Amino acid sequence: MYLNIHTHHIEADDAIIQVENLIIDSEISDEIWIKQIENSLPNQFFSAGLHPWYLKEGQLEADLTLLRRILAHPKVLFLGECGLDKICQTDWTFQINVFKTQIQIAEELQKPIVIHCVRAFSEIIQIKKLLRPRLPWLIHGFNNNEQILNQLIQHQLYISLGAALLQDKSNASRLITSIPIKQLFLETDDKNCTISSIFVAASKQLEVEVEYLQEKIYSNFKQIV
Repeated sequence: MYLNIHTHHIEADDAIIQVENLIIDSEISDEIWIKQIENSLPNQFFSAGLHPWYLKEGQLEADLTLLRRILAHPKVLFLGECGLDKICQTDWTFQINVFKTQIQIAEELQKPIVIHCVRAFSEIIQIKKLLRPRLPWLIHGFNNNEQILNQLIQHQLYISLGAALLQDKSNASRLITSIPIKQLFLETDDKNCTISSIFVAASKQLEVEVEYLQEKIYSNFKQIV
């Protein structure tokens, strides 16, 4: 089966294991969130987190309370996406504090983390070194340079590649062979493409069969969840 580790658009296909991202907002009642999860496809799972773009100081406590409730559902496998973004309007110190709080929640509830990171990889690594989390971290949508990739691999982060693989000259396409396959995932994120097209592109870059890649990535998935 194909595994889509991070998506905002579900494909109606029983041959895909999909992890849909929920951006938590307590202005929407928890009943609505739970109903969405309960009505999902058998092979559809979820991640849930407070995204740095949408953090609101005035409702943080309510958002964190709701996040804990959502994470308690067995189909919610990951906390995220959460993280740091230096080009969004959210106050930087506030971003860091909320990210650290979500790391603590993930550790408490035994949920791996899916990370959104824009121009803040050094800070992500510093926080990981400081807090020493036991649960896995996954950088989603990676398309950066080799130096950053090597640092992330060295610090045992999983790397998820997406639609950038469909561009032959992208960093993702150029560097995929540098990622240990035991740390690799694939995703569609919010892009208008299929996960099968991402797997085909990845298999060509790695010079392996799609079925081999399916097996290895599914094994990674079972390792962290």
